[in-house]
Amino acid sequence: MDQLDQNTPQGKRRALAINQYAFPREYGGITRTFDMFDRLKGWDFRIISSKRHHTTGEVMSSVDRRFNLVPVPAYAGNGGKRILGWGVFAAEAFATGLGKTCDLVFASSPQLLAPVAGLALAKVRRKPFVMEVRDLWPESLVSGGSLKEGSPLHKALVAVERTLYKNAEQIIVVTDGWEDHFARLGIDVAKLNVVGNGADLAEFDIPQTKEELRQELGFTRFTAIFSGNHSSYVGLDLILEAAEKLPDVDFFLIGSGSNKQWAVDEVTHRKLTNVRFHDQVDKAGLVRLLKAGDVGLHTVSPQSVFNKGMSPNKLYDYMASGLAVVSNAKQPLRKVITDDEVGAVVEPLDLAEGIARVRDADPATMERWHARARQLMTDRFSLEASAAKLEAALDKAIASYRA
Repeated sequence: MDQLDQNTPQGKRRALAINQYAFPREYGGITRTFDMFDRLKGWDFRIISSKRHHTTGEVMSSVDRRFNLVPVPAYAGNGGKRILGWGVFAAEAFATGLGKTCDLVFASSPQLLAPVAGLALAKVRRKPFVMEVRDLWPESLVSGGSLKEGSPLHKALVAVERTLYKNAEQIIVVTDGWEDHFARLGIDVAKLNVVGNGADLAEFDIPQTKEELRQELGFTRFTAIFSGNHSSYVGLDLILEAAEKLPDVDFFLIGSGSNKQWAVDEVTHRKLTNVRFHDQVDKAGLVRLLKAGDVGLHTVSPQSVFNKGMSPNKLYDYMASGLAVVSNAKQPLRKVITDDEVGAVVEPLDLAEGIARVRDADPATMERWHARARQLMTDRFSLEASAAKLEAALDKAIASYRA
């Protein structure tokens, strides 16, 4: 038995969380799984995730022994090696999980083989299974043009998706608006639990002033910051188009991903002098970068699947940093924020107009946006509130499994 399992505090249940893309806190990126589980009051946890950082390819390690990082093959792009990595991770996660003591198995999408491993492990161990759905696969693949609807592969993935949902005691989703998707698959929507993303305001309380950070980073003009995965669906092309239209605005892009080199090359090709790139950083480093900016950019490429709803991490980081927000996801974010609530929320192709509106806002408007953002982060989008919802869902899974 794992020594950590023997040390579980008395009275606490034990959750085993499987998420290939769950990053340790030492790294920038997807830390939702750890952030949520670390705030549970009645649960202890272990996380099984990949050693390989899925955007940079580096091999990760962690000083936190609650992480079990398993090896997966190196890959680039979205080819066969990436799919092979999904299968390898699923097999490694299943084998690792057999040696862990747990009361419940939790597994997270988007790639569906990780939840398949979680369901198999739950069946073998005779424990309840909870699935977290952070992206509607395979619908997202169809919407993004990577998969043909009705193809044999699509039908097979839908069958896997339906099986996972039917066998889950509870299903975690990140936003309202996905109910029809589950109902069409014959899934009881009463099993759905909305656990949105969020941020901890305490993590954004740092000693440096905005002016000190701006001087350190060389920010001299109105600066729009984008933070996140530089992939095909985040609308990097729309950001560069906005940079061309707004030469008096500086754009600062933080992160890595499959489309970053394209963006770097495109900046050179277009001879843009108002766009800078910064490597991905850990959370503490990200806070310092964000707090030096003026506006945070949340952008997506127009895809029908996004219109069902979104709960993007970067949005809450921007708001907690004291930034106004510009998003081109007006329909997807309709249940999160509205236009003129914390900045500008516009239609997909109106990003430049939204940035210009925030740039030209008077001090009273900016103060109103900042005050509303802080209120939202305190009342609705705190990590503590999200963790409480997750804990309630896990408790329900235990109760329904025993019933």
